Amino acid sequence: MAEDTNPREELYNRFREALKQPVTDRFFDEDELVEVYDYAGDISDDYVQLEALFCGARLYPQSVPLAERRALMYLDTSVDDSDEPTPAAGSFLGDNPELQTPLFEIARLEVRRPADPVGALEFIMGQYAEFNDEEIIRFVDLAFDLDCYNWVKVNLDRLRAKVKYIPALIYEVMQEADDMLDNDTVAALAEELIEAEPFAVGYWVTLFKAQARAGKEVEARSTFDYARALGADNPDALLVLADSVYNFAPYLYSEAFDILEGLRTENPDEFMYVDCQCAILARSGAGDRAIASLRRFLDAHPEHPRAMRQLLICNVRNVAEYLDRFYEATGGEGFDAATYAELVTTLSMNGAVGSLDALMMRSGAGVDMDPGDFSSWIEALYALGKYEKIVELLDSHPRREVFVTMPLKGSAVVFAYLVSLMKLGRGDDAQAYLDSVRPTLEAIIEEAPMPVRMSVRCVFTLADKMRQHPADDRLYWDYFDMLNYGKK
Repeated sequence: MAEDTNPREELYNRFREALKQPVTDRFFDEDELVEVYDYAGDISDDYVQLEALFCGARLYPQSVPLAERRALMYLDTSVDDSDEPTPAAGSFLGDNPELQTPLFEIARLEVRRPADPVGALEFIMGQYAEFNDEEIIRFVDLAFDLDCYNWVKVNLDRLRAKVKYIPALIYEVMQEADDMLDNDTVAALAEELIEAEPFAVGYWVTLFKAQARAGKEVEARSTFDYARALGADNPDALLVLADSVYNFAPYLYSEAFDILEGLRTENPDEFMYVDCQCAILARSGAGDRAIASLRRFLDAHPEHPRAMRQLLICNVRNVAEYLDRFYEATGGEGFDAATYAELVTTLSMNGAVGSLDALMMRSGAGVDMDPGDFSSWIEALYALGKYEKIVELLDSHPRREVFVTMPLKGSAVVFAYLVSLMKLGRGDDAQAYLDSVRPTLEAIIEEAPMPVRMSVRCVFTLADKMRQHPADDRLYWDYFDMLNYGKK
C-alpha cells in the first residue's frame, strides 16, 4: 500500500467493493466493520453504514460495539429534518436494557432528556475513567443538546484527562463555541489545534473567522494570509475563507474576490465561485458588475438553474431573454416544482416585479396556476402598470371568485382588478364586479384579523373614490395612484 494511502479509506473501499459480491462472500472482522461504519459516517455515506451494520448482524450478532452503532444510527435518524430522534431509537434502547456502555448511556439521555442535566453529566463522568473518540464526541454533543455549554467550558480540563486523543474533544467544543459566537473560546481552541497540527488549513480558517467576528482586524489579516497560503491547493477551504470574509471582514473584500477569481478560472463551469463573487460585488456597491458576471456565466451555461434564479432576483430589464434561453436549454422544463414555488415567493417578497412577470409569462402558467402564485402575478402586473393584462387574465379566469376570500392577497387582486377596469374606462364593469364581491368583503371585515380587515378597508376606500369619480374622469384615473406605486 502506498505510504500516502489512508488505511481507513482503503478498508472502506475494500468493503464497498465487497458489496458487489454475494452476501456469503463478505468476510470482515468485528473491528473492521466498526471502522467501516465510523469512516462511512465521517463521509456521510448512509448506505455503507447500514450495510456494515447488516453485515455485522450476520457475522457478529453479540457484538457490543456494533450494537452501539445501531443505537447511534437510530439516534441520528430524525423525523422531518428535526433534531428529535425517531421512536425507533427509544424502542431499540428499551429492548436492550442490559447494554451499559458510555455510548448507550449517552443515547438513553438523548432520547429521554433528564430533569437534572448537570447531574446526569456528572454521573457519567463519575462512571467512566476514559472515553474513546466517538464516546467523547457524543458526550460533549449530549452536553450541548442539554444546554450545558458553559458546563463543558468549566470542566474542559476534566474532560481532557479522560481522553487519549485530545484534538477530537477540542475540535468538537470549538465547533459548538463557533455556533455560540463565543469568539474568545473559538480562537483559543483553534490556536491549540494549530499548535498540534500547524498545516491544517481548516483550523486557520476558523481562527480567522473568530478574530474577524470579534473585530480584531490586525490579527485577522495576519491569519487570513496564513490560511490563504496553506489553502492554495484546497478549493473547499478557500471558499469557506472567502465566505468568512464576506460575512465578517469587509476590509478584505478585494483579496477574497481575487481568491474566487482564481477558483473560477480553474473551474469555469462551477457557479458557486461566480455566485460568491457577485455577492461581494453587490455588497461593495458594484451591483452592475455582479449582474454582468451573472450574464456572462449564463451566456456560457444557459441551463444553469441557480444562476438563472440569481439573475431573476436582480430584476434586470432583459431577464426574459435569458429565461427563453433557460427554458430552451432545459427542454422546456425550466425550474423544478420546489425551486419554482420558492422563487415565486422570493420574487414577490423582494419586489422583483419585472422578473416575476417574465417568469409567469415564460412558464406558460394560466388558469391552472396556484391561486397564490396567480395573485402574486396580478400584484406584479399592477406595480408594472400592465392594467390591460390584469383585466385580460381576470376576465377570462373561470374561478375568479376564489381570489376574493384569500386573506390579504384576495383584497389585493380585487383592488388591482377594479383600478385596472377604471383606468381602462370600464366603469360599469368595475361597479358590477364590486357589487358582486361586496357581501363577501363585508363579511370578512366583520370577522377577520386586523391585517385582513385593513386590506379590505382599502378596497372600500377605493369604492368611495369610484363613486366620486366616474371612469370617464380620465384625468383623475390616468393619474390615480392610491398606493403610491409611482413614488420613487
